[in-house]
Amino acid sequence: MQTRLHLLQDWTHHLQALLPGLRVTRVRGLALLSLGLIWAGTPQLGHIAATLPLPVQELSTVRRLRRWLATRAVPVVATWQPLARAFLAHRGQRELLLVFDPTPERDDATLLVLGLVVHRRVLPLAWHIVPGQTAWAHPTTAYLARLGQRVAAVLPPGVTVTRVVDRGLASAAVIDWCQRLGWHGLMRRNVDARQGVHVRLPDGTVCPAWACVPGPGRRWAGPVAAFQTQGWYAAELTSIWPVRSREPWVLLSDRPAGPARVREDRRRQQVEAVSQDGTTRGWNLEASTRTARNRLNRLPLALFLALWWSHLRGQQVVRRGERRRFDRTDRRECSLVRLGRRWMTWLLDHQRLPPLPFRYHHQQWTCRWRY
Repeated sequence: MQTRLHLLQDWTHHLQALLPGLRVTRVRGLALLSLGLIWAGTPQLGHIAATLPLPVQELSTVRRLRRWLATRAVPVVATWQPLARAFLAHRGQRELLLVFDPTPERDDATLLVLGLVVHRRVLPLAWHIVPGQTAWAHPTTAYLARLGQRVAAVLPPGVTVTRVVDRGLASAAVIDWCQRLGWHGLMRRNVDARQGVHVRLPDGTVCPAWACVPGPGRRWAGPVAAFQTQGWYAAELTSIWPVRSREPWVLLSDRPAGPARVREDRRRQQVEAVSQDGTTRGWNLEASTRTARNRLNRLPLALFLALWWSHLRGQQVVRRGERRRFDRTDRRECSLVRLGRRWMTWLLDHQRLPPLPFRYHHQQWTCRWRY
């Protein structure tokens, strides 16, 4: 218990130094909830309170966490931006792949997340809560642009960003806001006659994009013009029909067409991993009884902080060659997030402190472990 209390104190001091504009009581609430999510593995406040090493009754801790989730004085965006900036501080002069993931969390809410692809996982960088059953106040592209502006504000200098869009969001509007942010774009288009895109080839021929590959095992790549109704946007078309696929892949980008665009789109499919972190395989966000929209918006603030921390620790387990200690030997059953949580629990049980996700270095907070 003393080791857990020591870790909680160190974590609180780190967050206070990283968030100097936030009141101490609100920083402590964030520290309690984020660590409690790692230890309890569930957003239910009763289970979280049972794992926290506080010298008070559990009901008092539950009320404290409930007040923190309910207060509007905790600015979600202003609190998360310094944390995201610290996580990305060491990734300057690199290529980053961003993926947009709309995930229905419950019947009354949908979580829109713009995340960074790291190895085989998408880690959230910005999010927004929208209604689940009623019409949204703005189109999806408007929310996507808003999230992109938040991410652009925390990116380190010198990075090259590629934004991958699924087929349901591919449009000329996405190209426009990517250009305004200085990002590259990659979008996958539908291949049916009603929703598919027509392109203009270099010889002036206008045809469906999927017509460039006549059958399985064929591919075509080259410059085209797309989005005729918006005024023909210059793009690079990569069309490939895998042998075992029922339909071809149609990819549009502003970067040179070829196998590199296919690899980027395949990495986009890893977004399902971050969705599972919020379901029964992870923290089971749907089990939360926080029904108010403002409370549900603050819960991901602590959840995504715990997600980043656990993922970094899971990477450390793999680098140290200790995965066999916490996972099955015949196959991989645990994700890096679950590995990180198990390793942190094991260290605490053996009276050892797990590393914190941040460190103070050269007058800046940066991510402790590189990946």
